[in-house]
Amino acid sequence: MKFQNDNEKQCFEKVIKVLPKLIKDKCNGYDELWGYKLNYEDSNEESLEYYDEDIARSLVYKICKGYQFEYDTVIQVLVDILKWRSKFNPLSAAFKESHNEILQSVGILTSYPDDEANKKIITWNLYGKIVKHKELFADSEAFIRYRIGLMERGLKLLDFTSEDNSYMTQVHDYKGVSVFKMDPQIKSCTKQTIAIFQKYYPELLFAKYFVNVPSIFSWVYDFLKSFINEETRKKFVVLNDGKKLGKYLKSCPAAQYEGVGKQSLEEQNVEAPRPTPYGLYLLEQQASVDID
Repeated sequence: MKFQNDNEKQCFEKVIKVLPKLIKDKCNGYDELWGYKLNYEDSNEESLEYYDEDIARSLVYKICKGYQFEYDTVIQVLVDILKWRSKFNPLSAAFKESHNEILQSVGILTSYPDDEANKKIITWNLYGKIVKHKELFADSEAFIRYRIGLMERGLKLLDFTSEDNSYMTQVHDYKGVSVFKMDPQIKSCTKQTIAIFQKYYPELLFAKYFVNVPSIFSWVYDFLKSFINEETRKKFVVLNDGKKLGKYLKSCPAAQYEGVGKQSLEEQNVEAPRPTPYGLYLLEQQASVDID
């Protein structure tokens, strides 16, 4: 963790200090963030065994950094995220629930451990395949739960204590898209999903590549950037030719993107990441409550 000045460090330490009380008073005791435990003063000794100080401090640092170490803002964001996670239950969306098979086939996770810093864990969204099935966007809740589940499984592959692998890279591939206007249901689902990512998953995106985007589809980028903040937009790279992606992601498939990977994207897919130990513990607790 790097601090630019004493004020940043003081903000961070202050957030750490008030965290247990904040979780108790404002978050109804819910202390899980991206699969990890935050409350180091939990009275539940069984739960407390899952606390990892290095990871917890790294996650708090991310929130602080994402909001420029503005103490009041950081506190409110933490409360909002934890309350949302308690209600939405993204761990269930990622590791418990079943999703539409077509959706699962267009969302892919790859792991490139030998690639550049923070280009090791990639989330792929093959929109060229999914736009052919507009009916999948009719149920926006189902789509969002699938997409959040994919995000959470990707987070499981990150190492939040490493500067080289604590951010995720995304690829949106539009190969095969032949429509000239975005369907209203697709537009709505996309907008809702991005809003959730911006609000509840800060400081996690390293870069986002839009590939196989013909110049005639410049509206795709224009639409997305219209409600995304400037800091996020700076991380966008638009490539009309998907074959150029290999210059940015070395280990991506050679046949599809001219990387050095010999396997196809589907073969590279990390299909079933397991939840973190604390995430698994929480899911088991939920299951026992459901049974009771």
